[in-house]
Amino acid sequence: METYDNIILRRIGIILFAIVIAVHIFNIGGSNAETLEAAADTRKIVTMGTFEQDNNTENGAEPLEWIVLDEKEGKSLLVCRYGLDSVPYHTGKEDSNWEKCSLRSWLNKDFLQTSFTPEEQAAIQVTTVVNGAGQGSSYSCDGGPDTEDKVFLLSYREVFQTYFPNLEDRLCAPTEVAKAHGVFSAVNEAAADGAGCSWWLRSPADALYNALEVEYDGTEMFSNIHYNTTAVRPALWVDLNSLNK
Repeated sequence: METYDNIILRRIGIILFAIVIAVHIFNIGGSNAETLEAAADTRKIVTMGTFEQDNNTENGAEPLEWIVLDEKEGKSLLVCRYGLDSVPYHTGKEDSNWEKCSLRSWLNKDFLQTSFTPEEQAAIQVTTVVNGAGQGSSYSCDGGPDTEDKVFLLSYREVFQTYFPNLEDRLCAPTEVAKAHGVFSAVNEAAADGAGCSWWLRSPADALYNALEVEYDGTEMFSNIHYNTTAVRPALWVDLNSLNK
């Protein structure tokens, strides 16, 4: 696990590395489809809900694809396959934990109500989301009280220790909407979908003005909660059997 100081130094290096990435992008040509075919995610994929993803509102919202991470007692834990949109963790001027951040409010109100049918909303379970310091990295501050959410973000521990221990599995491609809204991303031949973007975790970093994220290359990173360069990758528990009746 990287130390806080090492992460700071690596963050600085990203600025220079981005120049190399930009040159690399223009030399890739049309290899993305081959990369996707060769490195396709082997986990089960399900479709539920809709969200504007191709940045073309004239053809309507696209179906949401979800990766099945876990199954317990007839319920499934899903995480969005793609980084849906590039949004701040918190739009207010103050510091924030997961309980009070604007992203949690948006996920459990606007996103939930507009992306899912009433039947799908009923199938999505209310989850006790654990936010204490134990869910974060070694330098994380306490993330505040636990919350009751239908839609949430994965924590540092859930991603790096439980569901995505392998770096290549943490790579996540952004939608066209996320790219149009400024998400930090780069072509990545190791990614199942040919690209990687930064995506938020709910866990705080060293202070409540920074939240942890998965970097575009699958490594651990953090970002100021007010920045708009990190994608949102919703997660939820759902009773899929009730939707198949």
